[in-house]
Amino acid sequence: MRLPALSVFSPFLLAISVTNAAPSAQPQPPSHNLSRPNPLPPDPSSFPYRTLAGGISVINTAIVRDAEAFAKKYSPGSYNHIMRSWLWGVLHLRHNSTLATQIDLEVHAVGLMLHDIASDHNLSHPFVSPDRRFEIDSAIAATDFIRAHPDGSKWPDWRVQRVFDGIALHAEPKFALHKEADVFAIYWGNELEWSYGRPGGEKMGITEAEHEMVMKSFPPDDGGGPGGEGSSTGLLWFIGWYCKYKPESTYDTWMQPYGDMVPGYSPVGHRLFDGALAAAGVNVSGLVQ
Repeated sequence: MRLPALSVFSPFLLAISVTNAAPSAQPQPPSHNLSRPNPLPPDPSSFPYRTLAGGISVINTAIVRDAEAFAKKYSPGSYNHIMRSWLWGVLHLRHNSTLATQIDLEVHAVGLMLHDIASDHNLSHPFVSPDRRFEIDSAIAATDFIRAHPDGSKWPDWRVQRVFDGIALHAEPKFALHKEADVFAIYWGNELEWSYGRPGGEKMGITEAEHEMVMKSFPPDDGGGPGGEGSSTGLLWFIGWYCKYKPESTYDTWMQPYGDMVPGYSPVGHRLFDGALAAAGVNVSGLVQ
């Protein structure tokens, strides 16, 4: 598959991210909490920790270690991207103590490390469906992983649901930014992969030294097509595959505008918009003449 040059896509790259200019203060999760009856997150001091990327302290429980191994086994081409996303998320919390007090660190870690578990460009992959969005395939695989894990099997349903929602919505800021703090933070872990280096993009307090440390430890050369998934070129290659081989999963999504530039791709007749017009007996060609 040959995609247009990167410059053709450049106007659309901004559409992936929630902001194009740095706000005066860090975005925060909504003040309402949809899950007030749930217990507070586990006490962070109760967890074991290890250090990564030259000194970033991360949670080191059995389910977190196993989630990392699971990601490396089933999504090796995205492994460095996954680890960077987790570390961006950890650094985000380091620079936002108010948000950090609201976060379940196991939910956060597992959600970020498994957010791309079904993103492999292979229709015979055990977690890749022929028609669902990769975010949903990944959320389902993560849920199954948690429930089959000796520790995850003891998680209450609301913790499993936070992981599912965080993964399913990690590319949907219009929803994720209005959900619980865990979902909000999982979104930003992945989003910082793209927004940090973009002019005016959100950095969430992460310093240049911290950013360089993570990039050096987990460089963006891990599969995902030309340039690696962590690059703009790799991202376009990543999206183009879905538009060509899983087009049903791209209609009415953030991927659709990119598909319009892939030969043979057409969302016409597959969008909710088309169904609504057909149900009303409206002829679109007649409307625009």
